[in-house]
Amino acid sequence: KIELNGRKYPVHLCKGKSGKYTKYSTQTGITKDNQSTDNTATDLSITTVEQVTDVIRKFATDRTWSKYHTPRNIVLALLGEVGELAELFQWRGDGEEEDKQQQQPETSIDGEEDEKK
Repeated sequence: KIELNGRKYPVHLCKGKSGKYTKYSTQTGITKDNQSTDNTATDLSITTVEQVTDVIRKFATDRTWSKYHTPRNIVLALLGEVGELAELFQWRGDGEEEDKQQQQPETSIDGEEDEKK
């Protein structure tokens, strides 16, 4: 992912600037519909959280983005990502809870049990 973001946000185009990667699409060729990760070498030597943190920190520092990494901005960005993750589970059942509900008879408004069909 960091490699794709490096291609989305080239240092020479976005140093010290904020904005969506689509702002640079004409130069990078990466668009909303074309985010191919083909021809991207993967660095398998990054194996620890500390190494990932260092890579991300260097990425932001190279682009002078540290000024945008305030606690408020980081929390808001994380909430946006969590929202996208939550969307995947929004209408799914909870597994065991769902099984229990299927085993219990449905009850009508007046408290009478309805037969399941």
